[in-house]
Amino acid sequence: MYARIRPHLPQFFRYLMSGGGAATLELGSFQLMRYLGLWYLGAGFISSGLGLVSAFMFHKYFVFQKKENTRSHLVRYVILQGGNALAQVGLLYLFVEFAHVDPFLGKVLAIGVVVSWNFFLYKFFVYV
Repeated sequence: MYARIRPHLPQFFRYLMSGGGAATLELGSFQLMRYLGLWYLGAGFISSGLGLVSAFMFHKYFVFQKKENTRSHLVRYVILQGGNALAQVGLLYLFVEFAHVDPFLGKVLAIGVVVSWNFFLYKFFVYV
């Protein structure tokens, strides 16, 4: 089994690195907007958009190294990320309102849940 997984490991590690960079931008903007007084759900939605743009660029050019078909990749990526953004905001709401988690920790947890399924969706749905 390791022999089947091994060829994908460098790409997966690039995915984790680029996702970490996008998450840093997303979480940093989320905290900045909250500091400036924006409601946590509004900040969550806007920061998800910033994360979407940065992650698309990182994944397309650094992780999956696809320079062609930008329009079709972007359409599939936006569809997937639209669902992800809704899932993140929904999870954020559940974590904050029902589990009484701090909004920042709720955002981190929501991102973690969504990231867990994205590598495979990117590899086999978006960047094909």
